[in-house]
Amino acid sequence: MERKHYPIGIETFSEVREKNYVYIDKTEYIHKLVSEGKYFFLSRPRRFGKSLLLSTIKAFFEGRKDLFEGLAISRYDHSWEKYPVFHLNLVNTDTSTKDGILSILEHHMVGWEKLYGESEPGLKLPQRFYGVIQRAFEKTGRQVVVLIDEYDKPFVNSLDNEDLHNFFRGILKPIYSVMKAADQYIKFGMISGVTRFSRLSIFSDINNLRDISMNERFDAICGITEEELLSYCKESIVYLSQALGMSPEDAFKTLKENYDGYHFSENCPDIYNPYSVMSALEDCKIKSFWFATGTPSFLITSLRNSDTYLPDLLNSEADTTELANIDSYADSPVALLFQTGYLTIKGYDSCFKTYHLGLPNGEVSEGFFKDLLPIYMNYGQNKGLQAVRAFCREVIAGNADGFISRLQSFLADIPYDLSRSKPEIYFENNIYIIFKLMDFSVDTEYRTSAGRIDLLIKTDRYIYIIELKLNGSAEDALKQIEDKGYALPFANDSRTIFKIGISFSQTTRNIDHWIISK
Repeated sequence: MERKHYPIGIETFSEVREKNYVYIDKTEYIHKLVSEGKYFFLSRPRRFGKSLLLSTIKAFFEGRKDLFEGLAISRYDHSWEKYPVFHLNLVNTDTSTKDGILSILEHHMVGWEKLYGESEPGLKLPQRFYGVIQRAFEKTGRQVVVLIDEYDKPFVNSLDNEDLHNFFRGILKPIYSVMKAADQYIKFGMISGVTRFSRLSIFSDINNLRDISMNERFDAICGITEEELLSYCKESIVYLSQALGMSPEDAFKTLKENYDGYHFSENCPDIYNPYSVMSALEDCKIKSFWFATGTPSFLITSLRNSDTYLPDLLNSEADTTELANIDSYADSPVALLFQTGYLTIKGYDSCFKTYHLGLPNGEVSEGFFKDLLPIYMNYGQNKGLQAVRAFCREVIAGNADGFISRLQSFLADIPYDLSRSKPEIYFENNIYIIFKLMDFSVDTEYRTSAGRIDLLIKTDRYIYIIELKLNGSAEDALKQIEDKGYALPFANDSRTIFKIGISFSQTTRNIDHWIISK
């Protein structure tokens, strides 16, 4: 049997269909969109299939019925008429300079004007956009379709450059607002992106734009559900299992652990990252595919600058309004992390109408902490990971004293200016990152009947109970472990228990003293 192949990096619907790549049929959602409304907005993380979705919508409105043969939408009685489509794609825009955005906009505008007639000389881009839409309507006798792909890429990539960010906003906001001004000439419009910037007023200027980002009826419009994975990719899972030397059931479990776990509403089914899971099936390997495509540096840097305690951030709560607005990302990065795919919905509190958030899967967890390592510490990623492996060996071997001593030396290399705001949080975050990268069972503020353990590490042979005291003594920290009976829940455990009291000095910003008791 000929092996199926996946459209890795291919975002053009016609190419996917004509070259017989695996296509996860999302056309039922397109039928809902075109039947139920006129203007839509969709936010999803990068590499989640937004561009392919808009390309599919484009092919539908261009009347390419042949491409949809056998798909869900072919069951419905559509006219398959051809409409003028204005597809503004900012995915590959150079956002490092002002010229980059002007160049891509001019390129699109010139192409459209060649088809439908040029504008009067001297008009600005928004007026030219309005004019070419009007002329397309007059020339074809049909209303037009406007699709804007990755509308926010220039804004996201310039968050750490206020001048460039404001320039992009001044250029693009009037162009996007044409969707409302030219309403009489428009049949359908859709804007996609990663984030939602309320300050841009896009959603007030286009006040009939329907945001389906957290609408459970459209949860699976992008990404792959478990049902779709088993329906479309069952044979590929067998190939993967053979390459990994495991059963198909275990291969499926491995895919789920690494790439599943996204939720976009309170009742959302599990959604797999499509880029990662298809890459794994195509290459027959389990790797961090999504992270290999790049992480916005400003996102990781903003975490350090926000003085946020990472365990709290990665186990946080937010309501719908908070999740929809990233304007205050510098003070509270939760919404930014959610919209960019680093956090996802893990539960819903119907009483308070809040979402419980956490890391979606193994790929994101590993990649996230690897990206944090060089930002939080005075190490490049490779050197930092070498240090983590050294820590790991000592923890596995039960060398608690060697581990804490190495940690003290490690933290001594962190420059003063990296930890000057809230050094105790910075210190705890560093330890948390190291422990998470060790891939052990690590709990922060582990609850017992008598209190909370600051850090709990469990390996096959050892349990480490660690209590930290800021500007206190290691003796007091160890005494707290004893007095509160933190080791009692593990009394019947066959593993060796280390009780470690650590004193952390705010003056030196490092471990001052430690005591270890078995």
